[in-house]
Amino acid sequence: MKKCLIKCTVSAALCGIIAFSGLITAFSAENKSNPHILAQIKSSDGFQYVEVNKDFQNNKVSVPNNIIGNSNLPARYNLAENGYVTDVRNQNPYPTCWSFATLASLESNILKSGNSDTSLDLSEKHLAWFNYNGADKSDDKSLYAGGDTYTSMGISPYNLGGSMYMSAATLMRRYGAVDESVAPYDFSGGEDIDPYLKNTADIYLKDVEFLSPTTVFTYGTDGSLTNQALLDSKTVEASLNQIKQNIYSYGAVAVSYYCSDSMGGSTENDHYWNDKYKSYYFNAQLNGEDNFCLPNHGITLVGWDDNFSKDKFEITPPDDGAWIVKNSWGSEWGDDGYFYLSYYDVSFSDPVIFKAEDAEYKSDGTTVHEYENIYQYDGVGFGDAQIYFEDDSCKAANFFTSRDDEVLEAISVALLYQNVTVNYEVYTSVKSDVDPTDGELAAKGSKYFANKGYFTIPLESSVDLSKGEKYSVVLNIVYNYGAEKYSILACETSAGSNNIITASENQSSYFDGTDWNKIDESSEVLGFKIGNAVVKAFTNDAEKYIEGDVNGDGIVNIADSTYIQKYCVKLIDFNQTQMKAADVNKDGLINVTDATIIQKRLVGVE
Repeated sequence: MKKCLIKCTVSAALCGIIAFSGLITAFSAENKSNPHILAQIKSSDGFQYVEVNKDFQNNKVSVPNNIIGNSNLPARYNLAENGYVTDVRNQNPYPTCWSFATLASLESNILKSGNSDTSLDLSEKHLAWFNYNGADKSDDKSLYAGGDTYTSMGISPYNLGGSMYMSAATLMRRYGAVDESVAPYDFSGGEDIDPYLKNTADIYLKDVEFLSPTTVFTYGTDGSLTNQALLDSKTVEASLNQIKQNIYSYGAVAVSYYCSDSMGGSTENDHYWNDKYKSYYFNAQLNGEDNFCLPNHGITLVGWDDNFSKDKFEITPPDDGAWIVKNSWGSEWGDDGYFYLSYYDVSFSDPVIFKAEDAEYKSDGTTVHEYENIYQYDGVGFGDAQIYFEDDSCKAANFFTSRDDEVLEAISVALLYQNVTVNYEVYTSVKSDVDPTDGELAAKGSKYFANKGYFTIPLESSVDLSKGEKYSVVLNIVYNYGAEKYSILACETSAGSNNIITASENQSSYFDGTDWNKIDESSEVLGFKIGNAVVKAFTNDAEKYIEGDVNGDGIVNIADSTYIQKYCVKLIDFNQTQMKAADVNKDGLINVTDATIIQKRLVGVE
C-alpha cells in the first residue's frame, strides 16, 4: 500500500465540556519515503485542539475561489425584518446552543426558499438527543447507518455540549429535523425521547457549507491557547463578504464565539458587553493583558450593519461594522433576544449555513421529499480523521442493494478540507464484493467545492435500478498542495474518541493506488480504525408501468403500437416511464419490432 497522509478536523463543543474531534496529519518534509507527524491531538480542560509541527505551522488560511464581492449588497440587511427568521427560542436549562444555532439556520433557509411560513418550529430536543443516541439495530444498515453514533459517555446529551460538525452529520443521516410538536423542548416528563422517533424527519438536510473564517487560533506545547487573532485584512474582508452573500441569498448562518460568563446573567461588570447598545466585542485582552478564550457558545447571524459604530462597543474594535445576531436565551434577553457582534471579534469561529431540500414543509410528516429514499452506512461523517494519499489515485466505495425498482438521482459527500474536486462513478449489476468497478458503468461526473461541508450532488444522468440489484458508488476526492496532487480516503475513522463506527463485510472497500481492499470491523490504516465510505445515495421510487402500455391508460391495445411508430419517426417524444413500457422485447431499443410484438399479442399470434 502506498504511503498515506492523515489529517483530521477539530471543532469546539459549544456550551459543553467536550469537542468534536481533532486534527492529525502525517506529512513528509524532506524524505517522502517516511511519514512524519505534522499535527497531533492534544487536550486541555476538556477541549481537544491541534498541535502543529512548528516547522510546518502556517496561520495563513486560503480564501476559497468562489467568494463574491459585496458590490450588490446593502450596507445593512436583516433577515428578521424581511420575514426570514423564526421566533427567538430559549435553550434554558441546558447547554444546547449548538442545536439551536443549527436549526435556526435551517429554519431561516426554509423560509428564504418559500417552503414554509414563520410558524415553522423544528425540534432542538430531538436533534440533541439522537445526536448521541444514533445507533440503530435495524438489519438494513444502509437505511439507518447501523451502529454509528456519537457517544455521550454516560453524561446527559443535553449537558454534554456539541458542535455544528456533529449536527451536520446527524441531520444528513436523516435523524431529524422534525417539528417541535413531535419532541417539544420540555423536560417535565424526563429527558428521554421515544426511540421510535429516531429515524423520523419532516424535512431533510441537503447541504451544509462551512464558510471562510476571519480568525486563527494557535496553541502552546502545554496545551494552552497562546494566541487568537484576525487573519490578514484581505482575507477578513473576503470572508465577511462571503458570509454576507450567503445570508442574503440563502438565510441565517450559524457560528460560534467566546461568550463571557456574565452575558447570560448580570452584565454590569462585563468587560466586553455594552448593555446600552446590546453589543459585544471580544479582543482577547483585559487590562492590556492577554486573555485568550476558546469559543463556547453557538449563535445565529441573521444580518449585518456596516455602519454600526465602533464607538458603540465596550472596547473599541478596529473599525465599524457588526453582525445582527439571534441568540437562544429568550426574547427578554438583549434586544428582544438579539444583539450586535463586532466583525472583528477574535473568537469568531466556524461560520456555517444549513440548507434544506427543496420541498414544501409539512409539520404532519407528509412532506413530499426531493429524494425519498436514502442508502448510507456512515452516521458520523469522517469521525476522527481524514487520511490522505500522496497521489490522486485513492478511492473509496460503498456497495448497496436496491430495495425496490428505483431511480438513483443523487449522492452526497462529506468534505473536511476546502478546494477539492470530487470525482464519482456509479456501477450497476456489480458482481464483486471487493472491486466496486466489476459491473456496468452507469454514471460518472466531477464537481469542485471551494468550501468544506456536506454536499448533495445531483447525478448528470439518473440511473435505473431493479429491485435486488447490487450497485456501487465510487469516490475519488482530489486536492492540490503546492505543485503536488493528493487524494483523500473518503472513509470513516476512529481513534477511540467520542464517536463509534461500525463496518460490516461486503459494504465498503478502498483503493490504495494498486489494489481494492475490503473493509470490515478489523480494518486499519496507519493505526486508525477505518469504517465505511462516507458517501450516501439518494433514490426515488420508479414509476410503475405495464409492459406495452405506452400511453399509460392501463390497457395495451393498438393505440400503444401507434404511439411507438410515431416515436420511431420522431413525431412524439417519450418520458422515462414510456421508454420502459415501449421496450417490449427488452433489447434496449425502441423500434418497429416492439410495435409489431404488441400487434401480434393483440391477435393472439405471440
